[in-house]
Amino acid sequence: MAIDLAKIHDVARASLVPDFFAVRIDEEGLFDGLKQLIARIKLTAPDLQFDRIKQIGAAASDATAFIEVIKREGLFVTLRDILTKIPVT
Repeated sequence: MAIDLAKIHDVARASLVPDFFAVRIDEEGLFDGLKQLIARIKLTAPDLQFDRIKQIGAAASDATAFIEVIKREGLFVTLRDILTKIPVT
């Protein structure tokens, strides 16, 4: 499955709340691509929060399960910020 970076970027940028993000990712069929993208991102500086997001993504079975853990651990802003900073050309 190819990663639709532009769509994931747009969804992240438009999402002010985690539930909206999860619904859009699910509706657009982007969850598998999101998981792949998260696993591939390499930050220039270590980030414990993003490392945890990677763990959650790897273990999640669907977008709802993923976002529930992200919400519970207060990691949505970090996730959204990183996804929106990825350059899309």
